[in-house]
Amino acid sequence: MDELLRDLRYALRGVRKSPAFTAVAVVTIALGIGVNATIFSLVNAVLLRPLPVENPSELVDIYGHTATSSAHNSNSYPNFVDYRVRSETLAGLIAYTNFFATLSIEGSTELVVGELISEEYFEVLGVQPALGRAFSPDEFAALDAGPVAVLSHPFWESRFGGDPGAIGRTVRLNGTVFTVVGVAPESFGGMMPAVTPQMWVPLSMVETVDPLGSHRVNGPIRGDSWLEHRARHFLWIRGRMEPGVEVGQVRAEIEGIAARLAVEYPETNESERVEVLATNDVSINPDFDRTLAPVGWVLLGAVGLVLLVACANLANLMLARGASRSRELAIRTAMGAGRGRLVRQLLTESMILALLGGTAAMLLSVWLTALVGRFQPPLPIDLGMDISPDWRVMLFTFVVAAVTGVVFGLLPALRASRPDLVPALKDTAAGEGRRGRRVELRDALVVAQVAVSVVLLVGGALMVRSVAAAGRIDLGYDARRVAHLDLSFDMVGYDRAEGGAFLESARARLAAVPGVAAAGLASRIPLSLNNNGFSLFIDGHQASADDRPYRMDGAYVDEGYFDVLGLEIVAGRPILETDRDQGLRVTVVTQAMAERYWPDESPSASGAQDAVGREFRRDWGGEPWRIVGVVEDYRVDTPGEDPKPYLHLPQPKESSFGTLMVRTESDAAPMVPRLERELRALEPELVFLDTGTLWDQAEIRIFPVRAGAWLIGAFGALALLMAAVGLYGVIGYSVSRRLREIGIRKALGARSGEVVALVLKRGMLMVAVGGLLGAALAALGGRVLSAALYVGVFDPVSFVGAFGVLAAVAALAHWIPARRATAVDPVRMLRTE
Repeated sequence: MDELLRDLRYALRGVRKSPAFTAVAVVTIALGIGVNATIFSLVNAVLLRPLPVENPSELVDIYGHTATSSAHNSNSYPNFVDYRVRSETLAGLIAYTNFFATLSIEGSTELVVGELISEEYFEVLGVQPALGRAFSPDEFAALDAGPVAVLSHPFWESRFGGDPGAIGRTVRLNGTVFTVVGVAPESFGGMMPAVTPQMWVPLSMVETVDPLGSHRVNGPIRGDSWLEHRARHFLWIRGRMEPGVEVGQVRAEIEGIAARLAVEYPETNESERVEVLATNDVSINPDFDRTLAPVGWVLLGAVGLVLLVACANLANLMLARGASRSRELAIRTAMGAGRGRLVRQLLTESMILALLGGTAAMLLSVWLTALVGRFQPPLPIDLGMDISPDWRVMLFTFVVAAVTGVVFGLLPALRASRPDLVPALKDTAAGEGRRGRRVELRDALVVAQVAVSVVLLVGGALMVRSVAAAGRIDLGYDARRVAHLDLSFDMVGYDRAEGGAFLESARARLAAVPGVAAAGLASRIPLSLNNNGFSLFIDGHQASADDRPYRMDGAYVDEGYFDVLGLEIVAGRPILETDRDQGLRVTVVTQAMAERYWPDESPSASGAQDAVGREFRRDWGGEPWRIVGVVEDYRVDTPGEDPKPYLHLPQPKESSFGTLMVRTESDAAPMVPRLERELRALEPELVFLDTGTLWDQAEIRIFPVRAGAWLIGAFGALALLMAAVGLYGVIGYSVSRRLREIGIRKALGARSGEVVALVLKRGMLMVAVGGLLGAALAALGGRVLSAALYVGVFDPVSFVGAFGVLAAVAALAHWIPARRATAVDPVRMLRTE
């Protein structure tokens, strides 16, 4: 212990005596680890952080799905009640779903997102309100029995100024008066880590607010409300296990209950299946997690490369510092100090630098996460995600700092602890006796830095080029000339008949606005994040109800939809008004669907006629739907997708929601406010869920690529900066070791240009080797990004551009010490020989 304390004191004195070296080392470590800690905070918030509830390890999630599907979907309320009543392994069971609503407070109106929750929600989770109370049983006794709300802590502070007097105040949700009865604790943000609800309301108010999430129907709908429809699945279920119960026991019990329900309610439950998972094993949803988790690890991998460059810089700094201390270390060795003693001393110094850098990195991460947290993606709601660092981030930061100090301090320590005694004691250039060695450790580190920088620069270039390419993709329609206005009539108290009548009159009114070329209706607009999924049994493709149906996307549209988008009907006819009036089971499909399911009959666009007249069913044995037309392919989900099968069904004349689409004669964006005013003239209280152009939707779809371009581009720039500093340091050190040689060359007649070329030759050779290695690694790594790219993985512009930028920066980093070398006085150098 005494020796360790002496090493620590000696290391601290050494750090204080070299403030410039210490500052550069700490900043290098702070940048490398700080960006890692920031990205880890994001991954932690979405994928790793457990629910802020009591004993989350005791919770389980119960998912529903059909027998022919492996998705993890929602459940119906009657099924939830049966699971709750019949279960003996669960101490409590809750159901919840998100909702949108228009909130009115003192004349101010805004769109809010919240959670509809079942009885005992807060009790089962072990969450105690910070102010007021939770919900009481009588507020769940019947439909509309609970017009009360519990506010989230951030919403209470931002909207009510943190006033305790908010308890008992009234607000209007979709025109219905709700009373605020409580405020949730600050640490609790609901069930979804990516979306923080602004309030919670009882599930008894489901007819007042609009449930969101995974809606599916499995069988005929019976009953008058959401809470009576056993076939309508819209709720997520979470339960708390009894003490000593394992997840497997809960799974077996719930599956048994589901089997009994299949016998009791064959119309709705015969094909219904359940799956039970531990809540701690799920981040958002198992299906979504499979997509999200790789993205998180790719980001961590990218910032890990930045850390690798930083660590290589640190190692080079330690090597240079060790070389400058060669005389000191040689004297200590000559006086009997063992190599292990010297290594321990040098490692102590590197650990102090690493921990100082880790502390600075933590402060940098706090600032960066706050900056990221203020960034709002182009979505109609504020996600309110908390990505502030917690103990996991702090532990991650200091573990990475410690590993950095040991791993990248060990090699320089081993190297410096074995000095050449005679040259070092004579105070000549340490290591000149080994000048014959053509490749040194510093060179290898520089090559690694350059290679990693090329990988990040190429990745950033690919993403940037993809953003530009996405803007040039032919969507099949002019997205900038099509406006959309998304409406929900539940929020203004309209029933389905009133909502449908409003849409018809609104469409006619908008069509008459000057500058409008066409108007139409749809349940889903192209490139929207919403989705209308259908399960289809296509005649001739499935043999029985046990066969898996095809999963197909689509939308309900009116007779003006194809005209608004300017799409050509290549076979048959479009949707007609008479189809909607008579409720006919007809559909128009895309060419991709015709060619996929009738390939022999439809080898080309002209052969699409063979798909007309074909039939499919939404349920096995159900009434058939007949294909009456085939429309040309267009982009419906993402700008870069391949042509895909897509259905167009007649929009019902009665509807509780819908989207008005308008094609304008020029850019539609400036006309959106005018269109909103036209609709408010029909209904002053109208609530818009979202408005804009289809190009705005495209921007949302492109946003992940744009964000990736910014992130990976920033990481690449940071790595490039660090690599340039590393190159400068290595070349500068190399020049300092060759001053005598350079002086002799100048004395023998070497010109300044020859001296510069001499210095550049070795340094740029390292850059070339690192660049080629990095290009090869980037070609392999590009496959990881391929799903998000709108350009080829081997896009030559990205590779050439990235290498060109690196070469220019590297040349500058070499040129500065090379020019300094030309100023060497040969006479003075010769006198020192």
